[in-house]
Amino acid sequence: MGEAGRSEKRRRLLSARFTVYFVPAMCLFPQADYLEVLRLVKTGDKGLRSWSGVNKSSLTRARQRLGWPVMRELFRSVARPLGADGELFRGLRVLALDGILLAVPDSAGNNDAFGKSGSQRSPMGYPQARVVAVAACGRRSTRT
Repeated sequence: MGEAGRSEKRRRLLSARFTVYFVPAMCLFPQADYLEVLRLVKTGDKGLRSWSGVNKSSLTRARQRLGWPVMRELFRSVARPLGADGELFRGLRVLALDGILLAVPDSAGNNDAFGKSGSQRSPMGYPQARVVAVAACGRRSTRT
């Protein structure tokens, strides 16, 4: 967290370190609300303190304090090519590329960043964010 320019000045119930665990847990349980994800994370570590007084807005503020640079640095520190070097095709790693369009909230910032479908004269629907993923292809594309 220090590498991303985020350090805590005081001890909080929802620490930056805990929030780094909480954010990926939200991705693992996308149908659960914040408090349910909090309960699931707490179940995984009996050493965590009591969570009395924690509500959804506290979790939102903890995520905002943490910011995206911390998660970017976490990803950069653990992301590595998967698979063995023997799985190269003519000396190159084989990758698959896939993408999806996601509707995002209709706000001025999202309109500027993502735009809408249709023409400039008659934009339609919600702004859409394009998400593209790259995956390694191979027999052993899992981490051991």
